[in-house]
Amino acid sequence: MSPGADVKAIDALQDWHNALCVFRTEAVESLSSIAMEIRRAFDWIDEQAKSWHREAREADDDVVQAKAELNQRKTPNYDGRIPDTSVQERNLARAKARKQFAEEQVEVCRKWAVRLPKMVNEEYEGSARRLGNFLEADLPVAIAHLNARIESLHNYLQVQPERAATETTS
Repeated sequence: MSPGADVKAIDALQDWHNALCVFRTEAVESLSSIAMEIRRAFDWIDEQAKSWHREAREADDDVVQAKAELNQRKTPNYDGRIPDTSVQERNLARAKARKQFAEEQVEVCRKWAVRLPKMVNEEYEGSARRLGNFLEADLPVAIAHLNARIESLHNYLQVQPERAATETTS
């Protein structure tokens, strides 16, 4: 019969305890980072929408200016001939295309401003909330319980077998 307890897995339990503590810390930090990235995505969409609204207004001003230049150019000159307006027509077409593109981008931003909150709510919030609750409530309890078990095993290893006590009295 061997003296004392033959407990060999305390180091493995301690490693598991340490790994759980690291996991909890990293998971909490990850949830925080994800929340920050989601906020950045909302802010980026908002900034893009403002930028494209500004671009659409500027493009609209360019269309108005290009139309005015084209109309001015269509005025017959002193000999009654209408000058070539191809440059002004190309400028107007480019200004209209720029305005059209900017308006399309405004619409894309508007759709994403509506769609992203729904996606975050449906696809992320519930899972993140459950994980956060687990990390904040359940996992600390489990870690404390494991730590108590490890302490118990350490204490158990300190107990001297009764045989040694009886040998000293004889």
